[in-house]
Amino acid sequence: MPLSVVTQQPLHVEEFVRLVEALGPWLPDVEDAPIGVAVSGGADSLALAWLARQWRKNIVAFVVDHGLRAEAAAEARGVAQQLAALGIVTHVLKLAPFPSGRIQERARDARFDALEKACAEAGCIDLLVGHHLHDQDETVWMRSAAGSGSHGLAGIAPVSIRGRIRVVRPLLSVHPERLRGMLRRMGLDWVEDPSNHNRRFERVRWRQDLTSDQRLQSRVWQRQADSQRKKQDEKLAYHLAQYATWHAEGWVFLHKDGLEEHALSSLIRLVAGNKYRPAREKVQSLLRQGQGTLGGVTMQPAGRFGEGVLLVREERAVEKKIPAHSCQVWDQRWLCRVEDIPEGAQIGAVGDYAAQYDGRKLGVPARALRVLPALWYGNEIIRLPQPLSLSEETSFIWAGNVPITGENPVAL
Repeated sequence: MPLSVVTQQPLHVEEFVRLVEALGPWLPDVEDAPIGVAVSGGADSLALAWLARQWRKNIVAFVVDHGLRAEAAAEARGVAQQLAALGIVTHVLKLAPFPSGRIQERARDARFDALEKACAEAGCIDLLVGHHLHDQDETVWMRSAAGSGSHGLAGIAPVSIRGRIRVVRPLLSVHPERLRGMLRRMGLDWVEDPSNHNRRFERVRWRQDLTSDQRLQSRVWQRQADSQRKKQDEKLAYHLAQYATWHAEGWVFLHKDGLEEHALSSLIRLVAGNKYRPAREKVQSLLRQGQGTLGGVTMQPAGRFGEGVLLVREERAVEKKIPAHSCQVWDQRWLCRVEDIPEGAQIGAVGDYAAQYDGRKLGVPARALRVLPALWYGNEIIRLPQPLSLSEETSFIWAGNVPITGENPVAL
């Protein structure tokens, strides 16, 4: 693909600083609040790490070893050594084995889970990721082929929230060849992952097959869709502020005048902690029925809570009991804050234990009480969440990483 004169120019630090500063605000450049950088060792992330180090002193790089290839561990160590030579503090994150099938999706989810946890432990609230202009092009075409609307065609968001961290992508407007040109100029070598050329993966096929004109077309679509999405998000935010009430126990009251497709779809995703909104036709069907379950959420008439509906996590859909440890997330939504957890304890739903409490006095639907998290030891509950606990200590906090607006999940 022929490159323009501008595209051929290696990216300079001054331009990068303008791009990244525009995505602030940023914390002061201090040791206690470093900026995290996800580094695979490929050209894009290596360039990002070098640029970030020129921008700020306190940078922490995280290199993820997926363990998918025999040479992965050695490559991760080599990348860590290269980053250390550049004066960048580096941590290698070794992922546990995960089931076969949907390898790229599972690897992505495991990678971001590990990165979020590592960032929290290192004191990072911001994580830089090296997605660039061609990644954006491919995402838009993939979503166009899948029939996405404006939210999908808006592509990868430059800033998004994932759990406890902010994921920032300052290179989305930068051609990848400019990053490689910068590395060549600096004499820095990068790792080539063979999976990036494996046509078994959909993204690789798009990457290899898109023409220059198709890439230009995707950018037109993306700008138009992003503008439309922002207008829709503003409208949705105003709508929910008028008609929806979020409760700390993880349920929502939605007034009857606020019952419409976009609001209901977004709230179902929020309450369930899902990555994606439910299918449009299923949301429309639920609206016609007036009650039912969808996407792991139960919608029921609000009754004593007012004229409208309640949206509560569906009990059959909640995660089963899992081994408990501090900072463990259960059911994609609740973070355990308990420090002194006995060995063998588990996190699971309150379930039948909720019958001991008067939901009317607490102002909480009985269904919502049953799906709250609890710390179990054998058949006994040893820690309860608010409002069931008499202790002032907060055992669980909401940790669903699903903002109600402005979020575009990306498959990369």
